[in-house]
Amino acid sequence: MRVDYECEVCGRTGHRSYAQGKVPKHFFCSVACQNEWQKSREDIVLKNKNPEFRKKVSAGLKRRKQLLGDNYHSAETKRKIGATTVEHWENYDDATREHMLNVLRENAAAKRTYGSYDVDWDRLSAAMRENGICHRCGAREHLIVHHIIPVKCGGTREPKNLVVLCNGCHTTVENMQKRIYKIIPDWNIIQILVRERLHCL
Repeated sequence: MRVDYECEVCGRTGHRSYAQGKVPKHFFCSVACQNEWQKSREDIVLKNKNPEFRKKVSAGLKRRKQLLGDNYHSAETKRKIGATTVEHWENYDDATREHMLNVLRENAAAKRTYGSYDVDWDRLSAAMRENGICHRCGAREHLIVHHIIPVKCGGTREPKNLVVLCNGCHTTVENMQKRIYKIIPDWNIIQILVRERLHCL
């Protein structure tokens, strides 16, 4: 079944297909957004700190490494996984096959473009983050490039619309923008206010 979703972190929309009864409770457009969301979940943070849980995860990774070899991200390992999938394809039910095909389609699409984010954006973002600092707190690690006017609201990649922030400050600034938007629903004014607040003018 097809599910239209909105990313719980950045608000980006999209759609995915799931088997009946396998629809998740939370939706994210990327692993980065999922990781950001997990940082805000105290129960997940505590779970990841649990020694028994960490041992279980470590044991699973070791088993995977033993089965697939030392370089289990190599092209050879991917070929082994592909060959095994083909070998067992006839034994999968229709829902499993459809799910696997959708994953392959989404992975192929993700390599071409990430919605409004593509290879050019990756290069621009990397260049801005290299030797950069968070404009709010001065941190030099876990940096991301923030669109002041969101892409879904017409935000561009022009320098005046971009600012380097750390993960923590990114969430704070986004929440601040949402509060301002409720009072002044004009993104151009918000862009000026945010840049003044972050001393980016």
